[in-house]
Amino acid sequence: MTQRRGWVGTAVLAVGIAAAGLGAAARAGWAEEAAAPASPVDTAALNDAAPAAAPGAPAPAAPQAETVVLDEEVPAGATTTGAWVWESSAVSGTKSHGHPAADDLQQHAVTLAQPLVMPKNGELVTSVWLDPANPPKGVMLKLTLANGEETGVYWEGEEEVFNPGEEEEIWYYGLLPEFGVWTPLAVAAEDLGIEEGAIKTITFVTHGGRVLWDRTVAREITELSPGPSP
Repeated sequence: MTQRRGWVGTAVLAVGIAAAGLGAAARAGWAEEAAAPASPVDTAALNDAAPAAAPGAPAPAAPQAETVVLDEEVPAGATTTGAWVWESSAVSGTKSHGHPAADDLQQHAVTLAQPLVMPKNGELVTSVWLDPANPPKGVMLKLTLANGEETGVYWEGEEEVFNPGEEEEIWYYGLLPEFGVWTPLAVAAEDLGIEEGAIKTITFVTHGGRVLWDRTVAREITELSPGPSP
């Protein structure tokens, strides 16, 4: 078995890190937790109970401006490849997309009518749902730039299933997110060296299992502003 090539980038989700300590028994329980209805939350009570910010603490981040790349339908003027499957389960709106479940590599892609220019300090974020009844072994986001170059990142479970060549700019980005729960996967443009780069095609890749993909956006990473001096 070869050693995974790459790094866990700055935008890897905490859920991926936490998943490293979870055993198979914990993963088996994810589907039940995802199906359970959420308890009503008294937001007023939570606000009343929230502690005041400590002197010198960072101020809350400003709302992030984002560009919607894909949501509900293929963007106007875009073209697609692969077998697209639209489903009614979604975290945003009413539809998500995927491709037929399989035991090996499958993919579907969208080529934008106009390249997406990433913000200088930006990230690409897409939400995924991994079927706990038919779990994948890995998922990948592959990006083709307007200049023809390709790059991307992937997430795997315990088994290594993606083996990019030494010349490919495809990087390991962490463990698979939790099964049965919609999870945003964020990829920092800086990690891939594509700050202010133009993305032409996004390819959604899976190895085995069933995966749903939802809203994909590009947004600027907003850092916390300094808090007041004590």
